[in-house]
Amino acid sequence: MKKIKKLWVENRVLFILTMIVIVCFFVILGVCISCFFGSSKSSYGDRLEGIKEVNITDDVKNDFINSMKSDELINDASFKVQGKIVYITLDFKENVTLVEAESKALASLMNIEQKYQDFYDFHYTLKGEKTEKSEGFLIMGAKNVNGSGLAWNNNTEVKKDSE
Repeated sequence: MKKIKKLWVENRVLFILTMIVIVCFFVILGVCISCFFGSSKSSYGDRLEGIKEVNITDDVKNDFINSMKSDELINDASFKVQGKIVYITLDFKENVTLVEAESKALASLMNIEQKYQDFYDFHYTLKGEKTEKSEGFLIMGAKNVNGSGLAWNNNTEVKKDSE
């Protein structure tokens, strides 16, 4: 017993450091196991969970496209679903202002059922033709699942006049 006491007194710091190293080793081992051998069932995660219950049918797509094409300000419309994102492209006729185009996009979003708005993200691309009277426009907007309206990102090139 005296030998153990003497060994402890002489090497107390070494024993404490050894215990800290052992504890750190087990913590690192646990983190590595949870990272590399996680319990996720899908390698892609659960972001598409519930997509089969709130699936956008071809009828919904066709109704949306037909209602947009019947509008007198719109030349063409497309509706594409990829995962949980809906991509909508609206091509406007000439002499349509950017403000009118944005209001049409917002109105078209309100025509989509609320169950789809609560599940999918919506990305709009609005294109306006360039004419003699107007420069045209290309603008993108998005609505997140948790958002209430469309947020616009203007990609229209601005030309500066040289003096």
